[in-house]
Amino acid sequence: MANRKKLGSLLTQLTFLNTFIIAAVILIAGFTVKNYACNLVNQQQITGADLESLLNEYLIKVSALAFILAGGFHFFFIKWLTTPLKKLTEATQTLKRGQHPGKLKKTLIYEVKELNEAFNDLSETTALIKAKQNQLLRDLSHELRTPLTNLTGYLEGLEKGIIEGDKEIYRSLQEETQRIERLLQQLVHINQWTADEKNVYHQEEILIHELLRNRITAFQLKFKEKEIDVTTELAQCSLRGNRDGLHQVFSNLLQNIADYDIGKKLFIKGIVADQQYRVQFSHEGKKIPEAEKDLIFERFYRVDSSRAFVTEGAGLGLAISKEIVHAHGGTLTLDTDGHHHQFEVRLPANHMINKENNDESTMV
Repeated sequence: MANRKKLGSLLTQLTFLNTFIIAAVILIAGFTVKNYACNLVNQQQITGADLESLLNEYLIKVSALAFILAGGFHFFFIKWLTTPLKKLTEATQTLKRGQHPGKLKKTLIYEVKELNEAFNDLSETTALIKAKQNQLLRDLSHELRTPLTNLTGYLEGLEKGIIEGDKEIYRSLQEETQRIERLLQQLVHINQWTADEKNVYHQEEILIHELLRNRITAFQLKFKEKEIDVTTELAQCSLRGNRDGLHQVFSNLLQNIADYDIGKKLFIKGIVADQQYRVQFSHEGKKIPEAEKDLIFERFYRVDSSRAFVTEGAGLGLAISKEIVHAHGGTLTLDTDGHHHQFEVRLPANHMINKENNDESTMV
């Protein structure tokens, strides 16, 4: 609708300009012929057939000159107008062929300028999506290569009689198949949460502090094994959301912290501010370079093993968590100085419950 209005505005301006040029040419020709006729009659005293002949000759010359000037002006103006449109058309055809066109230059025509800017944004977005898709395919093939290679090796060994089947081998085969299955399930899950229709998931009223406390309790044994002291300070609050989705967000974050914590202390704080419920997970973990703190939410991303660590999973947990939080209208961020990390989840909140009665606890 907006593009149609812009196109209509451009056509209106062109019509007005053409009308103005025609009217100007007629007026100029008319006044010129009038002045010439007055000059012939008043100053040169020419009348009758001679006057008519001279006026006809002069009118033809004036008309021809006006036609040339008007046509030339119109030609160069239309060329000036259509050149960026032709370039836009060529760039669109290039994009249609799957290639990346160069960035279109700015033009003085406002409507065409907006079209160029919109196309440049579309082109950059398309290139980014294509790059992410290619990276996703490379990462996916890398993740599948190891378990498939293991499966192929075991099966060939069993077929050729190089190895004999036993419970240990069958267990290994089962682990590899389960690994592939988990990876595919995670990809399906993350695609569901990145769908355009964000309202497809079931929402319900949730006491978010209770859900978070339950998740912390579920990880209590793991934290004890890792000798991590956990301190919580959770304001009570309710909000609308998907229970299973938020359950997975907090589970992924707690699992990530349990795997990579080195400071042996975790502080979890839940507060209500600016109509949001903010959950902060603060701890000291293995090194995450400052420049890469946003990349850990990308699919399959892992911190360079030469500088820090390599995860054992597929690198999808934090990516899924971020998409789930975004689907709730919130944000998931990481603030770090390299070693001291603070993950923060922000979710739209309904209201606090007993604002002064926060849930505070400490466990080992």
